[in-house]
Amino acid sequence: QNREKLNLTFLTTNLASVMTATDELGTLKPYFADGVTETEQEKIDELHAIFHRDFFENTVTIDGIPLKVKPYLYKNSKKDNLPVYFEQYYEKFVHVITRTIKGGKNKTSGKIREFREERANRVHWIRPILENKGDKRITYFRHIEDDGTLRDYYWYRGKQYIVIVEYIRPDYTLITGFCVDCDNKPYYQKKYINRER
Repeated sequence: QNREKLNLTFLTTNLASVMTATDELGTLKPYFADGVTETEQEKIDELHAIFHRDFFENTVTIDGIPLKVKPYLYKNSKKDNLPVYFEQYYEKFVHVITRTIKGGKNKTSGKIREFREERANRVHWIRPILENKGDKRITYFRHIEDDGTLRDYYWYRGKQYIVIVEYIRPDYTLITGFCVDCDNKPYYQKKYINRER
């Protein structure tokens, strides 16, 4: 009887610990419930602080290999017509919270970066998606790009968010993270279909 009681206590304790373990992927939601705009410097500062914590104060490893983020500051606020205060942020952070668009009304205009609220409000998703590569909710695949580079894709389909990294010896490098929408979903689905096997 005591043995059964011990087994029951053990099972109850283990079940409780499993139930209280956090499901980091399942709890992901936009950081600011009321959104964020490029003019809200305090909010952008807070998101940048999260990015700094996740990739500069801490190390993300992929298959035992560190992920590096280049520590260069962004310098193109004038060209991209973004707030000047963006130049205090890492270039990769600005890349993640913006999207490339055509710079003008005619087809010969260059490309610029445009602030995207949905990207900025999900900066904190990048690290947990990378760290949960083995979770069944993450579709992980490798694709050889047109230029011959091999990139790793981490697609959280349930949240329609993708993170892209590239192995550049001796480390992985963060390329970007963004929301997959109806415009770009077929493009990334095709990459998945044509993935390296």
